[in-house]
Amino acid sequence: MNRRSILAAPALLALPARAQPWPSGPVRIVSPFTPGGASDLAARFVAQALQAATGVGAVVENRTGAGGNIGMEAVARAAPDGGSFVIAAAAAAINQTLYRNLPFDLLRDFAPVTVVIEVPNLLSVHPAVPARTAAEFVAWARAQRGGVTYGSAGIGTIPHLAMAMLCARAGIEATHIPFRGSAPAITELIAGRIQAVLENLPPQAPHMRAGTIRGLAISSAARHPDFPELPPLGAELGWPDFAPVAWQAVMAPAGTPEPIVARMAEIVGNALRVEENAARLRATGALPSGMPPAAFRAFLAREVEAWGRAVRESGATVQG
Repeated sequence: MNRRSILAAPALLALPARAQPWPSGPVRIVSPFTPGGASDLAARFVAQALQAATGVGAVVENRTGAGGNIGMEAVARAAPDGGSFVIAAAAAAINQTLYRNLPFDLLRDFAPVTVVIEVPNLLSVHPAVPARTAAEFVAWARAQRGGVTYGSAGIGTIPHLAMAMLCARAGIEATHIPFRGSAPAITELIAGRIQAVLENLPPQAPHMRAGTIRGLAISSAARHPDFPELPPLGAELGWPDFAPVAWQAVMAPAGTPEPIVARMAEIVGNALRVEENAARLRATGALPSGMPPAAFRAFLAREVEAWGRAVRESGATVQG
């Protein structure tokens, strides 16, 4: 199952249209990361759901760079009229502490709409690495003179911080190679120019099934219903508290009228409740959410606090 097959889901197109004062023209859905990753997947799902429910066009705009901050800033500065939304990743909560000169405040400058998907990370290796379990990877990596190389979607992303924490906790010497998004990191893993990643599961799933990478374990606390062969990473290593999971959510500029926020959340939630759509998302490794605005706002505050603590403990910082 790939991203294009999800977007072709007939169930999305079957959602009933409703006459609404909003939107009146094409709506921009900004994805702050490169095409092919979880952010792009969520953006295109939301765009299809919005168009199916309202009959109005929705355009996905990939505005990448600075760990997602360029796309986030573009929407923070947009008019709060329902014409622009952004797919905020958990990385946005990290960036609140990671970047010294962030040009926006996540809790002040955005209106939380809904969480679209939660995304476990997959620890995977190039097939030349002899490990077939997370425990075997740790043992192999500890024995490598000069350490191992791992990639991520960028400095300060969940895949970077989660893998850094894993290596530090396991006593692995490792070199981090950041890329501009998940897709380039996975491409380099397939090519054998890096040895491991702890990246989002959805963009890795097709490559794992094709055998071009080897998946070892996922970062969630429990097994994924569509990937039961992958054990939870924390349990595999004897670390029950280790479960760094990402998420992708819709946010609007602060000041966007509450009826628009509520309607967008309703549209996305309705699309996620269509079982065919949910099954297609699960098949990629994503877990459908649909968290409503009030719950999302409280969740977001907790995430900013928790990842801020992780960043401070890691010592990572970006001038920004």
